[in-house]
Amino acid sequence: MPIPSTLSRQTTHNLLGLELLRFACAVSVLVWHYQHFYFVGAAPVGFVPSQQPLYALLKPFYEAGWLGVQAFWALSGFIFFWKYARPVAQGQVSAQRFAVLRFSRLYPLHVLTLLIVAGLAWWYRQLHGVDYVYAHNDWYHFALQLAMASDWPGRSEWSFNGPIWSISIEVLVYALFFVLCRLGLTRWWQALGIIGAAAVVYALKLTPHPIVLCVFFFYLGALTHLAHEALLKQPRGPQRAVHIIGLLAVAAGTALVASGKLRPMFYVALLTPVALLALLDWVQPTSKAAVRWINTLGNTTYASYLLHFPLQLLLACLSSALGWHLPLHEPAWLLAYLLTVFGLASLVYQAVEVPAQTWLRQRLGPR
Repeated sequence: MPIPSTLSRQTTHNLLGLELLRFACAVSVLVWHYQHFYFVGAAPVGFVPSQQPLYALLKPFYEAGWLGVQAFWALSGFIFFWKYARPVAQGQVSAQRFAVLRFSRLYPLHVLTLLIVAGLAWWYRQLHGVDYVYAHNDWYHFALQLAMASDWPGRSEWSFNGPIWSISIEVLVYALFFVLCRLGLTRWWQALGIIGAAAVVYALKLTPHPIVLCVFFFYLGALTHLAHEALLKQPRGPQRAVHIIGLLAVAAGTALVASGKLRPMFYVALLTPVALLALLDWVQPTSKAAVRWINTLGNTTYASYLLHFPLQLLLACLSSALGWHLPLHEPAWLLAYLLTVFGLASLVYQAVEVPAQTWLRQRLGPR
């Protein structure tokens, strides 16, 4: 979702800090998925995690970068509560309008990358006789992908452009969010209750469906938004005290997770709200150029998330067909990969996402 960049601190949020956090989450997922370069078919070959480039520096991302998805869910919860909670609760945003806004934002690039991956998957199968990384590339899973419902069954049968699984789950939580807002469940204690309910379901292992974690992190972001709103009404001293307490908690959590006494999932549940509050307070650039660059980084996140696997699949096909040996252990290759993904994502955002979103909203919006 594009975030306004010229907002008054006194009247609403300056959300530029969220753009930086979104970008960091995207980098986390891309580094985690760097291992895909070592795959032949559905399994890595000759893969030694510690031999990945800049491993000592990027070890947390190589080993747990998948948790960037959970942080993304929390970011969505924050943004949705900021942008939609009151208007939906007050009936100012209809279900149709809400659905059109989400569909126009997410679907065009999803279907484009799905078709690209389907074509590349066919090519890779001709070269190797098997599928690359994600093995469930059949008509049934294509139909699920086409409906943006790839992980709704909850079986984690990842297919085609696999990373879209987290968006498919988030779509379900969007619907839940809309219904709960219409029912008036937008207060802090109600958000806390939803978080608690999701935590109980997760702890008791009542279902392995990923929607449980998505609800937990989404409403954790929502609760963080409500806390941020309350903080903005306080004097500067109490705001700083909250930030210091949060940073001390993160420092303690870092020590615990490094010693193996705290699960990375729980660490991210602690880190994300603190990072949200801190970045919202600290990232207040006055330079128009800085604002523009931060917004550009934030705008690349969705496209980078959907484009990085098709790019990896393309390189896998080309290297097989042409006999290339990719310098996977070289830091320069990792840097070139990241720059290519985000550079391409910036172009796609301007050339595909924005025009498609505008076109769909003009035609599907109220007449």
